Amino acid sequence: MSAPGPDVPGSGLARAALAALVTGTLGAGPAVAGQAPGAAGAAPPAPTWQASISNVARLESWRFFEPPPTGGDPDYAFLGNRLRLELRGRWRRVQTTLAAQHVGFVGLPERASNPGPFGTGALYFDQGGRHANQQQLYLRYAHVRFPDLARGFDLQVGRMPYTSGAEAPSGVPKVEAVKRQRLDARLVGEFEWAIVQRGYDGVRADITRPSWRATGIAFMPTQGGFARVAGPTITDVFVGGVTASSQGSAQAPRRTQVQGFSLYYADHRPVTQRPDNTGRAAAEADIGITTIGGTLIGAYPAAGGEVDVLGWTAWQAGDWYGQDHRAHAFAAEAGYQWSRAGWRPWIRAGLFRASGDESAADEAHGTFFPLLPTVRRYSQTTAYSTMNLNDVFVSAQARPRSTLGLRLDVHRLDLASAGDLWYIGSGATLDSGAVFGYAGRRSNGSTRLGTSVEGSADFTITPRLSVNGFLGWIKGGRVVTGTFRGDHLWFGYVESVFSFTTR
Repeated sequence: MSAPGPDVPGSGLARAALAALVTGTLGAGPAVAGQAPGAAGAAPPAPTWQASISNVARLESWRFFEPPPTGGDPDYAFLGNRLRLELRGRWRRVQTTLAAQHVGFVGLPERASNPGPFGTGALYFDQGGRHANQQQLYLRYAHVRFPDLARGFDLQVGRMPYTSGAEAPSGVPKVEAVKRQRLDARLVGEFEWAIVQRGYDGVRADITRPSWRATGIAFMPTQGGFARVAGPTITDVFVGGVTASSQGSAQAPRRTQVQGFSLYYADHRPVTQRPDNTGRAAAEADIGITTIGGTLIGAYPAAGGEVDVLGWTAWQAGDWYGQDHRAHAFAAEAGYQWSRAGWRPWIRAGLFRASGDESAADEAHGTFFPLLPTVRRYSQTTAYSTMNLNDVFVSAQARPRSTLGLRLDVHRLDLASAGDLWYIGSGATLDSGAVFGYAGRRSNGSTRLGTSVEGSADFTITPRLSVNGFLGWIKGGRVVTGTFRGDHLWFGYVESVFSFTTR
């Protein structure tokens, strides 16, 4: 992610994506890091240099579910800041990117846990060396791209961004908007919303043809997300795969885009936490999972507006700490936007299901494992992950002014299996220790997790400066009240996003 803000509701690129959606210009601006490289043969004829600076300052406030009397403090606020300096060079045959990132926190909570972490502040504190005020400077990107090594073949090597689902453009603004909000980073992402984030060390290759693109990756993630030391490579985690996508352009748009993918994830970190329902101890992670799936996204004119659809499915097989792993997940969504109405309202609804494990006593593991996602795109309050979950939602978006975007989401949340856990997390953040990257709380014999209501607003002050806000509320069900005394969670933030790029 080279833009200053994350591509999630109420933050950073959400403003740009929604603005582009309602004005019909999405895809016309600068590319977002993690999307596919430019078309073959697009390298500039003469050497050029470009520098950019971006800064995100965010004030977060939490009122987590009220814990038992012996628990920690669920109410707190803290300030986080992320500053990035990036330099890009382009020659006819080579393109290079270097980026340094500095992050800092003030006022992280010291008692915001037990049972488990109470929101993001607790995670930053626990994984940041248990200091209320902290900062670090690290290498965010350092990669080289060789465009058009052969006809339509691009190669990237080094530390780079990557977002699954964003490999190929469709040429249709609505398809790209749905993709950014509801497909990108479901399985592999940069943890974009977190202040620290993550990157990938390895190789990416793209074969591009007029109507399709194939992408191959072989990566190891970096520490990040909430980590006390960001930047080091997590050498005991490997993700590799191939994606084939139909693609279009502004000149030849594809209103229906399809994609097939296969990803392999291996994890052998010396991490003692084991995120499943067995309660068994572990000396190290022992995971090898293959995920195969497909996507269909479409957008079609209809009755003075535009209809959009999304279908996504993934099936998994492999090994989970010596258990036979079989799991699945799917999403089905549809929406309609009134193109001619004031505010250009856009209504969407859908459901998501990620399988859970039915029994802790057998030697089979059935919990869907979402690899290395940016989970906040799909769990805006960050109080649950896309594991052992049934999520039915309705979303409304509008733009009263060209500089103001609004969004409201309502979710009915249930566990897929009462025999499994209520999971949180977004994948590996540390290379060793007691933190896996996912964690679980008991279900208390119920599947009723709760109902969430989430609202966001994005206001553009100038082309280089925006202010974004978010407020989320969850009314917890039996899954929550079996562990906590309270059944209400509040989470809100306000952030400023600044960016500047030389021409």
